[in-house]
Amino acid sequence: MRKTFFIGILIFIALVSAGCIRSRVVVTSEPTDADITVNGNYRGRTPITIPFGWYWYYDFKVEKEEYKPLTARERFHAPVWFYIPFDLIMEAIPLRIYDTKYRHYVLVPEAKP
Repeated sequence: MRKTFFIGILIFIALVSAGCIRSRVVVTSEPTDADITVNGNYRGRTPITIPFGWYWYYDFKVEKEEYKPLTARERFHAPVWFYIPFDLIMEAIPLRIYDTKYRHYVLVPEAKP
């Protein structure tokens, strides 16, 4: 009885303190300090780390004065540990797991008249 209760408490603590998978994209550009818009929402200037919740398509727009604007559609693929049944196991592990994607954009200067 006592042993079962102790094991139940340990399982409860493990589930309550479970970490989760944190997905993010690190965006850099050349030159730096370019404005980043993702899916129509301004997010800041490069270099920047942006969290995301879905593994799908994202529309990036990179702009800086005196440079041509750059647009790109990026697809983020889910890592293997997000597939069933691995996702449940990975979410229950009491550690934070980071899935970081990296994107680098090179802007082209505008032609001067």
